Amino acid sequence: MTDSAKKPKMTLFDRQVFETFVHPREVVEVRILGARGKAQAWGGEWANGTVSGYFDDHRAFCQAVQAADKALHSGIYFTLQVIDPRLIGRAFNRLKPINVTTADHNITTYRWLPIDIDPVRPSGIASSDSELKEALRLRDRMAVEISQDRGWPAPIKAMSGNGAHLLYALGDMPADERTTLFIKGVLFELAKKYDTPTAKIDQGVFNPARIWKLYGTTARKGDEVPAGPNREARPHRMSFISALGDQ
Repeated sequence: MTDSAKKPKMTLFDRQVFETFVHPREVVEVRILGARGKAQAWGGEWANGTVSGYFDDHRAFCQAVQAADKALHSGIYFTLQVIDPRLIGRAFNRLKPINVTTADHNITTYRWLPIDIDPVRPSGIASSDSELKEALRLRDRMAVEISQDRGWPAPIKAMSGNGAHLLYALGDMPADERTTLFIKGVLFELAKKYDTPTAKIDQGVFNPARIWKLYGTTARKGDEVPAGPNREARPHRMSFISALGDQ
C-alpha cells in the first residue's frame, strides 16, 4: 500500500470535512478539466474542455461531483481559498460548460498554505506506487520537521492521486500581495530544503485562485497502465485526506 490502510480515507463528501474548507455562507467553485461529451452531471450539455459550478449546498455539491467523476474528464478540482460568494450566480449549485472561472481578484481570503509534493516522472502520466511512496515519505518527514522548526500546528495530510499534500491553516489572511509573497517565499524555502531527486515541491501553487485536487475524486493523468513483466503499474487513484491535523 502507498498510504496506511489503517487510516480513514476522508473526502469532501463528508459534511464535516467539507465545512473544514467551506464555512457556512461561503461558496466554492468545482472545476473539471478535460471534460468531454454530454453528461447528466453537467446538465446534458456538450462539453469539450472546462466544466465549472459554484456551490453553497453540500448535498448538491456531492450529487454533482460524484456524478461528474463517472463521466469523461482529466481531473476534478476545487478553489482552496475563500472566494467572492456572488460568483454563485455563474452556475447556482450545478455544473455546466463555462469559459469564465474564478480569478485571483475573486479571492477574498487566504485560508491555507498549500504544499504539493510531486514524484519526479515525465509529465502527463500517473505515478507508479514506488514513485508515490517517495512523495508520501517526504510529506510525512516534512510534517514532523516543520512543526518542530516553525512551531506550526499539525497540518492536513492528503494523497492527491499521484502525489502528496500538506495544508497548513493560516487563520484567514487577506488575499493581498503581501500574503501572496509570504506563501511564495515559504514554498521556495521548503523546496530548497526538501526537494530530492525523486520528489519535489511545486512552487507554483501560491496564487490566490489556485485550484486543488477535490478529495474523493479520481486523478486521471494519462492512460491507466497495468503492471507487466518490464513495467510498473500506473493506476488512476482516488484522492483522499488521511489526517485532518489540528483544524
